[in-house]
Amino acid sequence: MFGRVNIAVIGCGQMGMHHAMAYKRIAGVNLVAICESDKKRREEAAFKLNCKGYAEMEDFFNSHPQVEGVSITMPDNMHLAAVKATVAYDKHILLEKPIAIRLDEGKEILDLVKEYDKVFTVGHLLRYDPRFYGLKQAIESGELGDIIHITGRRNSPIIGPRRYIGQSDLSMHVMVHDIDIVNWFVGYPAVKIYAKARSVRLREHKMTDVIYAIITYENGVIVNLEASWILPENSPTIIDDQMQVVGTKGVAYIDACDKGLRFTKEGKGSEYPDTRHWPYVNGSPGGDLFAEISDFISAIQGVAEPLCSAQDAFTAVKIANAIDKSIADDCEVQIQQ
Repeated sequence: MFGRVNIAVIGCGQMGMHHAMAYKRIAGVNLVAICESDKKRREEAAFKLNCKGYAEMEDFFNSHPQVEGVSITMPDNMHLAAVKATVAYDKHILLEKPIAIRLDEGKEILDLVKEYDKVFTVGHLLRYDPRFYGLKQAIESGELGDIIHITGRRNSPIIGPRRYIGQSDLSMHVMVHDIDIVNWFVGYPAVKIYAKARSVRLREHKMTDVIYAIITYENGVIVNLEASWILPENSPTIIDDQMQVVGTKGVAYIDACDKGLRFTKEGKGSEYPDTRHWPYVNGSPGGDLFAEISDFISAIQGVAEPLCSAQDAFTAVKIANAIDKSIADDCEVQIQQ
């Protein structure tokens, strides 16, 4: 029988609140506090969650030594400082992806947790999607034979990037999802990349509209990835993503655009609400996010190993960085191992 696990959340934006609401629903977990610099957001979150709210991480950590684990759900460009503070207080860490948006900061986090004796995992959510996990199992069992090539796309409405102005960009915030999952499927290092991009609608914010990237892996697998986040605001789905994996013995398709639930409303057209990542059921998020957070708690209790390591997450950012370099230099980029 396990004792209660004391948890806190650092960063109470959209994703932070999903994490906090999930923790509130897990038996044996006590959400002790949240940390959020924005006063209005902090007060609203603390009231809704019925827990303490802090503006500064140091005040939070000093006030609650009983906290064992922390979700870090701050903006992408603020991950390093939050990880440093949490490691200094010796807490288990679930860090939202990406590990960092700068390669040097990602490497610093990787070095910081390499010998860390606590759980450290990065929230690459697709690893907990039953479709992607099932495809991983099929690849590992040899059902598809040797992988020949993979095609993937991940497109979403322009509402998303407007929230991340000055915090992240398309390669690190969106395409990194598929980079990580493809790395997981292939099991070999990427060796070279060629990518192209355009910036039209988001040019004024110095952000990228669309990226196409061709990645070649050490074992010869060729991967073609597409990412865009400038679909119209009234797009029927918040994420339009697909993947095809072709092997010597078969092919697998993931079509996640149709979420299995559709509404057609007067004056609004069709809508496909989220049924995958964090659909709310009886007051708390379910789906992939709940599975990921539950796995983090199980890892703290010593009964599970998280699916995404710091090295995995850093490798994904390393490839995203090479994609950005290929776009900037308009040439193929070799990836140093």
